[in-house]
Amino acid sequence: MLMLKAVVSDNTFPSLDLQRRVIESAGFELREAQPKCVTEDDVIARCGDADALLVQWAPITRRVLKSLTKLKGVVRYGVGVDNIDLDAARELRIGVANVPTYCLEEVSNHAMAMMLSLARRIPQDHAGIVHGGWGVGPYLPIPAFLDMTLGLVSFGAIARRVARKAKAFGFRIVAADPFLDDSVFAQEGVERVDMETLFKSADIISLHCPLVPATTHLIRRETIATMKPGVLIINTSRGAVIRESDLVEALANGKVLAAGLDVFEREPLPVDSPLRTMRNVLLTSHAASVSLRAVEALQVKAAESARDFLEGKRPEGAMVWPSAAK
Repeated sequence: MLMLKAVVSDNTFPSLDLQRRVIESAGFELREAQPKCVTEDDVIARCGDADALLVQWAPITRRVLKSLTKLKGVVRYGVGVDNIDLDAARELRIGVANVPTYCLEEVSNHAMAMMLSLARRIPQDHAGIVHGGWGVGPYLPIPAFLDMTLGLVSFGAIARRVARKAKAFGFRIVAADPFLDDSVFAQEGVERVDMETLFKSADIISLHCPLVPATTHLIRRETIATMKPGVLIINTSRGAVIRESDLVEALANGKVLAAGLDVFEREPLPVDSPLRTMRNVLLTSHAASVSLRAVEALQVKAAESARDFLEGKRPEGAMVWPSAAK
């Protein structure tokens, strides 16, 4: 009898020792695609023998899923699954799992660090000093946190952690999420509002929504126009939630005072992007999720989900589960 196999299509880890320990101790084989997969054709050519697939950024499209005829389940290294065709997986009865507990503290901390820095005008002041200036005069007024409203777009696990941490600084907090019951907001002591009200009332808007058709370019010229003058925008969710050309325009004309961005429409951020030269922007390289603890836990939990698919069990983070066994 052939040994069932988990294949890693692509990854950025220094080694696969943690995954290998989980998979091989359960009696299965782990193989890494070489070189790592970037395109659909890469996945089809290099992962055709996969019974379970571990994927980071490679596109797992309908075509890919139909081509991997042995596949029982796909596991995403992370929370977002916008590179996996969930509808096709359901139709083809292929399981899909993510790691929903990954980097909750890290991303919420990163969002907090960005909003606190920008609200206190730290990047702007730093850039001014580096270029020979001195004094916060050009960046006034600087409101107190006690006088600012923080608006959270989506109110999932990360956003709820942001809310708890932001309360310690005295922000008024509102959140918009059409998919949750009122009880979730009440339990966290956060005011529920609709998106239109959030855009109109928030001094800081922090994005925590998944990338779906309804949220693609949610932040664009038309919605920015409804926001308060001098709003701060933080994005640690997905790059395409913002239409970057419209944000650049708003940053240049002052409608948006500043932005903290960890994710971008194109990654790496193009060398000629205007965002790279703007003093009122704080940029990080899709690093909000990173910590030694989080990355190690991610590898173990993803491998455990792949093992579960191979064993015919429902993984903890199953998002699609008609059947793991084919």
